[in-house]
Amino acid sequence: MKKLNSFLLKSYIGPLVLTFFIGIFVLLMQFLWKYVDDLVGKGLDLWTICKFMFYACWTFVPMALPLAVLLSSLMFFGNMGEHYELVALKAAGIPLRQSMRPLIGVCFGICLLAFFFANNAAPKAYLNYRVLYHEIRTKKPALDIPEGIYYKQIDGYTIRVDKKERDGAHLQGVQIYDHTAHKGNTNVTMAERGYMQTSEDGRYMTLTLYDGHSYGENAEMGQGMRDNNRDNDVAYPFTRVQFEKQILLFDLSSFQMPEATADMYDRHQRTLGIKALSAQYDTLKTTRDARQAEIARSIETQYYHLAHYYGQDSVRRTEVPSRTSETEKAYADWRTGLGVAAKLQAAAKAENFRSDAQYYRNDMYYRNEQVNSYAVEWHKKFSLSAACLVLFFIGAPLGSIIRKGGIGMPGVVSVLLFVLYHVLTVIGEKAAIEGVMGSFWGMWLAPLIYLPFGILLTVQATVDSSFLDADTWRRLLGRNKAVA
Repeated sequence: MKKLNSFLLKSYIGPLVLTFFIGIFVLLMQFLWKYVDDLVGKGLDLWTICKFMFYACWTFVPMALPLAVLLSSLMFFGNMGEHYELVALKAAGIPLRQSMRPLIGVCFGICLLAFFFANNAAPKAYLNYRVLYHEIRTKKPALDIPEGIYYKQIDGYTIRVDKKERDGAHLQGVQIYDHTAHKGNTNVTMAERGYMQTSEDGRYMTLTLYDGHSYGENAEMGQGMRDNNRDNDVAYPFTRVQFEKQILLFDLSSFQMPEATADMYDRHQRTLGIKALSAQYDTLKTTRDARQAEIARSIETQYYHLAHYYGQDSVRRTEVPSRTSETEKAYADWRTGLGVAAKLQAAAKAENFRSDAQYYRNDMYYRNEQVNSYAVEWHKKFSLSAACLVLFFIGAPLGSIIRKGGIGMPGVVSVLLFVLYHVLTVIGEKAAIEGVMGSFWGMWLAPLIYLPFGILLTVQATVDSSFLDADTWRRLLGRNKAVA
């Protein structure tokens, strides 16, 4: 048995590692497709892009492990069934459940590994990824002035170039509009040619212009003439300067990556472990409950004030008061001219009450979502780990029933099963965050649905039932057609 267990483990580890990296690659491609707009055109160096993808890959590990277990189990047992190795083991008195036993131990180890990544490595990787992504997203596109287009990425300037040489530095037909004074196109510089050069640190750009003119309004001279003129209708004088060579310096500090610190995301639910999530959940829940009590007191106070303006000073929560002499007098005043002011005041109070109630509702909705998101993340770390074991009991017996090896049929079946599992997980997560169902049931929805099917498949495969055999269904359908 030791040799058999060793053979099974060695044969299973290879497909497991292969499918794991395939899963990481698929998730990374999906990730890059989602964020490609934030990466393209920023002039990012290779090291920054590699770091960004490296941090993202570490966050994919808890999700890639269940997919790897499912696909590798289907491939491994399907290959053994296709080559009649399972038949040989059963003929030797070794049932399927005994063949699965060493691999179940491996899956338990994978569950612990997935939990370790979800609780320790993934939060740190997600924190670094979010900080780097914030820097990339807030960075402006790289300085690349196109031909024949007004380029407005440099703050306070608009630049147009008729033609660029192959080196990208020599320019022909340069137009520069200076908007730093915030007075429109009052200062324009035009040159027949120019040369563009960026400093080594990338903070400044030097633009040397040749054979051109500068047009503008002399604001200081125009203001002096306006002060000496009582009619105050003197326009600014227009100036025109011709030059053979002019050097302009542009500040490119806005193109540099802004600094982002870990403090911006250190309390995000995906950057915390189990203990930190529990502490943060308790804090947010206490704050939410205190805010809910405060809102209840505020609504009660506003309710009594509103009732006072309607002439109901003795309004209670559970009953409407009967008309007394005081309320009859207030109602009579309402009907007369004396009640007009009270009516307007009551209407204003009612409108304020409605606006406050809407604000309170949105505030509590946000706080409930925030509290639920931390509870969901806490359960998610366990449910993703348990998914490795649940999906193994789906893939292993299903592979022995399908009896197809390779990555073709097992790949299609595993992708469909994992996509369905992922859809159920997302639905449960969204429902739990919005408060439609509890956080436990939301995050354990997919495992609880898949577990009975895993048990059923394992039992059917162990007892050699023909219920899931394709040939049995093919013969049964053929017989029904013949009878019809």
